[in-house]
Amino acid sequence: MENVSYIALSRQKTLRSMMNNISQNLANMNTTGYKEERMMFTDWIAKNKDAPFRGEREISLVQDISQYRNTTVGNIEHTNRPLDVALSQPDMFFGVETPSGVQYTRNGNFTLDPGGQLITNDGYPVLSDAGQPLFFNQADGQIEIKGDGTVSTDIGQIGKLQVVSVDNVQRMVVTGNTLYRAPSLQAGDDQEVTIEQVDNAGIVQGALEKSNVNPISAMTQMIDVLRTYQSVTRSLESENERMRNMISKLGDVRA
Repeated sequence: MENVSYIALSRQKTLRSMMNNISQNLANMNTTGYKEERMMFTDWIAKNKDAPFRGEREISLVQDISQYRNTTVGNIEHTNRPLDVALSQPDMFFGVETPSGVQYTRNGNFTLDPGGQLITNDGYPVLSDAGQPLFFNQADGQIEIKGDGTVSTDIGQIGKLQVVSVDNVQRMVVTGNTLYRAPSLQAGDDQEVTIEQVDNAGIVQGALEKSNVNPISAMTQMIDVLRTYQSVTRSLESENERMRNMISKLGDVRA
């Protein structure tokens, strides 16, 4: 008789996970380079050998098992700022230096620090293809960043942005809203991530890649999840009331 409650609680748990997931996406819908996260679910069978009836000895429940990223390229919005750069192809990232080592981002909202170093909006140095920071001074004049990542000024070529291609983006570990690192490999792990520098990155200067979250779709999903959660809650309340009535009647009979 508790099976209904078990199934309903299983459903409520997954609905909470879905709501948290949707809320995170909506909170980052204006975050440059953010990739939408989606939920993955599976059915599993719980066995109860002590159930009095055969039909109650197996319960089909739902479980959220993981998340995956929507890696499609977001809208490219032109800003006309020379240090804003967007990647027009999926599964590619800029290399940046962090206190934890080299990490990767698609957020090309770069700027210069007081020392003329090219940095991200989090203050991390943007790396060249040689693995070194890029520096500019007032004498350099206008900055030009070509499609292959080559950085030039009025004086000449400064270097080339480090842009890498990742063969298994889903395995990358999120360390920030738009920052990723390669996963730490475990013994027997056969899903190694290959990260390679690319020659033609398809960079667009003076533009930023917007988040690929669809706010209308996300809001619709949120409303649907909320309504479903309320429906499941009502089912639980109804089941609890049925159980109370049954116990009350059994007590009256025994009395």
